[in-house]
Amino acid sequence: MVNIASEAGNFFQTTAELQKQKEKEAKYNYTEGDAIQLPTKALDMIVLRNGQYAYVAESGFHAKRINLKTNKAVKLFKGHNGPVTSLALSADGTILWTGSWDKTIKKWDTVTGECLATLVGHTDFVKSLVLVGKWLYSGSSDMQIRQWDTETLACTAVLKNHSRGIESLAVDQSGKYLYAASSDRCVTRWDISTGKCIAKYEDHDTSVYCVRVYDDEMWTASADKTVRRWNVETGTVDTVLTHPDRVKSVLVVGPYVVTGASDDNIRVWDVASGKLISTIRGHFDEIGCLDAVGTTLFSASLDCSLRRWSLTPSALEEYNKKPLKVAVPEESEKTGLTEEEERELAELMASDDDE
Repeated sequence: MVNIASEAGNFFQTTAELQKQKEKEAKYNYTEGDAIQLPTKALDMIVLRNGQYAYVAESGFHAKRINLKTNKAVKLFKGHNGPVTSLALSADGTILWTGSWDKTIKKWDTVTGECLATLVGHTDFVKSLVLVGKWLYSGSSDMQIRQWDTETLACTAVLKNHSRGIESLAVDQSGKYLYAASSDRCVTRWDISTGKCIAKYEDHDTSVYCVRVYDDEMWTASADKTVRRWNVETGTVDTVLTHPDRVKSVLVVGPYVVTGASDDNIRVWDVASGKLISTIRGHFDEIGCLDAVGTTLFSASLDCSLRRWSLTPSALEEYNKKPLKVAVPEESEKTGLTEEEERELAELMASDDDE
């Protein structure tokens, strides 16, 4: 059944979409995972290595620093004219960079909260930031990667090789190579010294939302409902982790690879075998941000929360015992649409996610 809703942004809803909304309502909570409730949706997150503070980028046009001991925001970075999508923090922790839907990048003093500069150049949403030495790289929905000199604030290079927007950026541990994931289903590898694209990885079926690099391994998360592990030198895929919904984030933590998906769940897999070890339930919306300090996993979500989870073997075992919260579907009148037709309509209405 197709329903017309009165709220802006929800004019058309299939019964499948309405059922999914009911399931989210059944899971609604701000207690699981020692939750810190945020005023707006979390779009990016950085947790300091001492585990005391986290920086969160939010849809409410700001970023903030949160004291993880008190669960209180201690600094607000406000000045963008659109959702803040991405963060990068200087090595000494004194400078924060933020990217936004307003197409700009801002430089902030983390002590005073003052905006020190605004970088203009992109013609569409800024989606990802990464620092490499003196360079700041920004990826945008305008299909470009820009290289900025953090000292002069000049844009010194524009890297182009994608046919759709850039979703995620990563740098390898040597600082020599930049990786870019795109909604054109490809990941590119760039030689930072020359600014040349030296490899392209094309095994995914659709948008790649997240890329992470560890030594000679690259992990990618995609709208095709998989996470893949690649050998960056050969371009071969040796591990595919299949999910029931789009995968928005991936992180390797010791012997585990952790994934966050649009079905609101975190999954913990064994790196060596690719076996699913544990499913962590607690969020009630898409999980796009993952970070870890020691055996503590941090997750931030579109459900307006930041949560913490233990990755000890005993804790992972306990998560599997947690009961599912499922909404009971209501009877509805038939309209002639088959289940497959309703699913196709839902995919059509959600297609903007991959634009």
